[in-house]
Amino acid sequence: MAILTVFAAGTAILTPAPLVSRRGVSIAAASASLLPSLLPLHTALADPPRTSLTDRSGNYVVDIQKAAAGLEDPLAEPEGAFSTISAALAVAPAGSTVLVRAGTYTERVFVTRPGIQLLAEPGAVVAWRSDKPYEAALTVDLSEAASGGSVTISGLTVRHSSPSIAQNYAVYVPPPSRAASATKVELRDLDVSSSSGSGLGVEGGDVTLLSSKVHDCRNHGLVFLGPSARGAVRGCELAKNKLNGVLLRDGASPAIEGS
Repeated sequence: MAILTVFAAGTAILTPAPLVSRRGVSIAAASASLLPSLLPLHTALADPPRTSLTDRSGNYVVDIQKAAAGLEDPLAEPEGAFSTISAALAVAPAGSTVLVRAGTYTERVFVTRPGIQLLAEPGAVVAWRSDKPYEAALTVDLSEAASGGSVTISGLTVRHSSPSIAQNYAVYVPPPSRAASATKVELRDLDVSSSSGSGLGVEGGDVTLLSSKVHDCRNHGLVFLGPSARGAVRGCELAKNKLNGVLLRDGASPAIEGS
């Protein structure tokens, strides 16, 4: 359908009539009304807000300087970063790598799922001193894990003090769940000391300590307890521990090589 318009000078112009939907709404008007809602979507697609908790390589980064600057939200930083190791581990899924920048982190650290790599720069220190018992500085607790895998912790310095008679460890590995019983835990290039107890306590699981220093512990350097406590100690320096360098009890069977 078209509209014929005749002007005074006798000129006629034939123009098409506006398209109308079956409901009587101008299609051109309806299209124009959608533009304001489409424009913000286009802008969002062109310049998306930051939603990643990782750096550009997909790693979860921990940087103590964020805490000093009062920055707590990893989304606020171009590269993303967490102010505590615990915060990064809380959101890092299995298969993730957590990178720890140099600095002293006054917190208890728990690794509770297989498939995690916790890699520290030189100078990264986990320091935990408490007047409460049974508080290790670093715990690898897979007792509720639903599957197996591996855990790697590398480069950390661990300092610990917590008064208790039993389970007084700077680094503690309790027995894993049955589903995670085959999980391999590798602790590499650690520097561990406990002024109240032992350096490393393994009460179950496959745990290997590599190229690490365990020293100046009030009790033992390393303790492996129970028939499921296995793995290896390779190339480690055990020095100035008040009691045994390595204590094996109740059927524990790690291989001791070059230490």
